[in-house]
Amino acid sequence: MIQGREARGLRAVAFLLLFVWAGLSAQAQGTYLVTPGDRLTVTVLEDPNLNAQVLVRPDGRITLPIAGSIRVVGRTPEQIQAIVRERLKNSFTVTPTVTVAVSELAAPTGEEKTPDIVYVLGQVNSPGAIEVLPPRSLTVLQAIARAGGLGRFAKGEAIQIRRMDANGVETIFPFNFRDVEEGRQLATNIRLIDGDVIFVPERGLFD
Repeated sequence: MIQGREARGLRAVAFLLLFVWAGLSAQAQGTYLVTPGDRLTVTVLEDPNLNAQVLVRPDGRITLPIAGSIRVVGRTPEQIQAIVRERLKNSFTVTPTVTVAVSELAAPTGEEKTPDIVYVLGQVNSPGAIEVLPPRSLTVLQAIARAGGLGRFAKGEAIQIRRMDANGVETIFPFNFRDVEEGRQLATNIRLIDGDVIFVPERGLFD
């Protein structure tokens, strides 16, 4: 009987410590200032395709789909999520629910290479982020292949490559999958840079 009470007591203490640790962790997230080399987890409740894990580059920035390039160094996760939410709100009918958390602290040696990240979204078989370690790079066709190829209902002739600069100005490059695959319009098969978003729309009923 005493052993049973002791076991229940230990479980209660463990639960209390876990609760306190979670509270301290949340508090630390609210005061911690992001540094280069940290890894951030960004979650958008309304569109999981925009979820990402990104490394803070040496220049103190991260790049996210639609939100573009954001300077995060010296800011708390709460401040960063407010910026991301502001950048995304025009793409949603309601203000999106964004959370940003530090999932991994920068390596003390500073030896970890920061990958470029491109995003392939929409009608592909495996949408999401693709990491590419410099100096390597991907063309549009290669990135679509890495994303599992076009989906069954993809409108391949209306693909867009969206590139946002540091000032939040977006440039859209059109891409016709079949033309490039058949050797036409090869100049549109551009090499992607960090933060580029490939969007493959869905074919309409009468397309």
